[in-house]
Amino acid sequence: MDLYLNKASGSLFRTLLFTFTICSSTAQFEMGMHDVNLKEIAAPLLSDVRVTNETFTFEKIMKSHFGSALKGQTFLDVLKLVKSKFKVSANCRSDTDLMKNDTDLFIKYADSASKIPFGILQGKFSWVGDYQECHAIDSVSNPSTGKSFKGKYFSAVLLLNGKPIFGASTVVLGVCMPDSCGGDEVKSILNEVLYLIKIEAMTFFPDLAKENLFVYEVFPEISKPLDKGAIAVIVIFSILCAIVLISTVVDYGYSFTVNKEVTIIHPRYDVAFEDSTDRTELLSNVQIQENQCSGFKHKFLNICRVFSFVTNGKKLLGTETAVGPLASLNGIRVLSMWWVILGHTYFFAVFNIDNVLEASKLTQRFSFQPIVNGTFSVDSFFFLSGLLVAYLSFKQIKEKGTLNWPYYFLHRYWRLTPLYLSIILYYAFISPYTITGPNSYTVYQQASQNSYEVCKKYWWTNLLYINNFYPNYGNIQTTCIGWSWYLANDMQFYLFLGPIFIISFGLRGKLKYIGFAFIAAIFLAGVVVRGILVWYFGIYSLAGQATKHIDNPWSQNNPIYDKPYARWSVYLIGMVTGYVLASTNNKIRLKKGVVAIGWCVAIATGTAVVYGMYHYNHTAGTHMTLLQSVCYIALSRPAWGLCLCWVVLACVSGNGGPVSDILSWKIWAPLGRLTYAAYLVHPLIMMTYNFSALQPLHFSDLFMIYLFIANLVVSYIVAFIVSMLIEAPMIQLEKLLLAPLSTFGRRFVIGPLCRLGSRLKAMVPVRTRNM
Repeated sequence: MDLYLNKASGSLFRTLLFTFTICSSTAQFEMGMHDVNLKEIAAPLLSDVRVTNETFTFEKIMKSHFGSALKGQTFLDVLKLVKSKFKVSANCRSDTDLMKNDTDLFIKYADSASKIPFGILQGKFSWVGDYQECHAIDSVSNPSTGKSFKGKYFSAVLLLNGKPIFGASTVVLGVCMPDSCGGDEVKSILNEVLYLIKIEAMTFFPDLAKENLFVYEVFPEISKPLDKGAIAVIVIFSILCAIVLISTVVDYGYSFTVNKEVTIIHPRYDVAFEDSTDRTELLSNVQIQENQCSGFKHKFLNICRVFSFVTNGKKLLGTETAVGPLASLNGIRVLSMWWVILGHTYFFAVFNIDNVLEASKLTQRFSFQPIVNGTFSVDSFFFLSGLLVAYLSFKQIKEKGTLNWPYYFLHRYWRLTPLYLSIILYYAFISPYTITGPNSYTVYQQASQNSYEVCKKYWWTNLLYINNFYPNYGNIQTTCIGWSWYLANDMQFYLFLGPIFIISFGLRGKLKYIGFAFIAAIFLAGVVVRGILVWYFGIYSLAGQATKHIDNPWSQNNPIYDKPYARWSVYLIGMVTGYVLASTNNKIRLKKGVVAIGWCVAIATGTAVVYGMYHYNHTAGTHMTLLQSVCYIALSRPAWGLCLCWVVLACVSGNGGPVSDILSWKIWAPLGRLTYAAYLVHPLIMMTYNFSALQPLHFSDLFMIYLFIANLVVSYIVAFIVSMLIEAPMIQLEKLLLAPLSTFGRRFVIGPLCRLGSRLKAMVPVRTRNM
């Protein structure tokens, strides 16, 4: 949803919202041209809210209503005065007449219907009425039909002269009518009401006679039973919950008969690649001493502990491993996740607030720039991922002489995919049923249905981690769970950049300089390609909307935001940082002068990256030149990666000061293990809350603070639950299932390759080898 107060601030707010785009499609409406299905503009998630001529005309009609003979009456109050015959069924007509003539009953229906609000010019497009009151109306028997009827909620879409009232969005009325009426019948009734309101308004403004205010479409409340897919997913999740519950009971009961737990603490990250998590570090390296038992009982207990809430919970919540030279990574990871949740809090709230134009002024604030530029939080994850991959890989090579490549590839896929698949299943089959209330009709509109269907049809692209290219050219708005674009990029970096970097930096002799140069060339290529794309497509924002070559399908589907060739520079900076830490064994010494200069440069650079666009965001009618955009967009992300590189090196070398102390707090360790789950689930939580709200939210700073804290806490609670149900057991199973594969790889893949390399090396003359 885009918001406009003026050209400059509105354009920027569009950038902000697109930045955090999840799964919705934005309807474009050409003034005077019906080039989209107007039914779709009713949905708040499709709204482009701005004040137009239609807005002022509509406001004139509505406010005139207060000065007319109908002053203070609701839409259903006006219904009593309508004398014309509606085009409705006999049952609907009879029930409507009974409702109109029964004073006590009519008061309930009228009270639950939407009223003309104040603040129309602030973008108050959702007039929902009282959804719960409508449902609370008791069933009434109609003697004329011999049937009973009760209240049913309807959402009516208004147009003025065939155009939306707020740009590409329009007013949606919530009305309560007898459930014997259908959508078309309510549409006919409301059109008569609106016509009478306009006639009364004409006594004040005769020029309104030429205006045509009407109900374009009415969406009745829909309650569909669970389909087969939803039932199947619920059964699968139920079985999983049952397994975890049974395993927890067995493990907890057995714990009374064993000796006191003994923990063996390993420094975090300072373990072999095969024994730690390269990215999420979900479980701490705490081992639980088992009672001496053998046979079936021993195996059964081990299996139960794989799924046990107790065992996995102790490991996940443990802080024993939150020590060591790289403990500061925990704080960076968690704070970056909070940054993501903060940005998405504003993004989803905008879909359902009643003063959207007031909210659009946010982008002009200096304090709001970190949210406008919240996409750098994702670059922090790319940096951390690259750092840990390089660090753990080179540490294993240093300790064991080689890297277990089969395990390298299987390890990452196994860790990420099970929980990822679970979220896809939930979103595609379960989440539509979690949206209730006055906005529930949006679930059944075509744009929303498409977002669910793309998951059902193209789920395999997510599991192959190619969804940032296919389908729809990887458009975040039209792929399955759009926020998963990050996972696709991260996996592609891991599978392709990781091995290239490890091999290049693992070369010896003069060949290592060739490797260094090769990686440097790849890094520069990423920066240059990003700059070229910005210039070619005329991109003026980090979100990547193109202004040139708009007929090009890549231009229409964001050519830079979610594409690996425009993102890998930060990942490579992280890998170089990890290589330096591994090669020096975390023993880095920096002179005081270097430390002072490093912190000054890092702080200045980070501030410039985050706040550098403030002038253009704050001053109406200004924007960067295309050359300035090329420089800023191409260099800002690598610059942010370099800032993080300095922070890590300073903390590891003991020059982090209070920054290192804060980032190394032990509390970050368990929260850091929940980062992956929190990233996947938090958009679902926000969508459910915002689209199920019974009333539009009213933006204010205090409200947004409370909403952010609520989103943060609930996201981590849900993340903990899904981690215990899915992610933690999968990590435990990895040790049972992938260990044999690891042995197989060493015996039949790594071993033969090493022997082949030794033979080839023996065939090379000594003089050539020493060059």
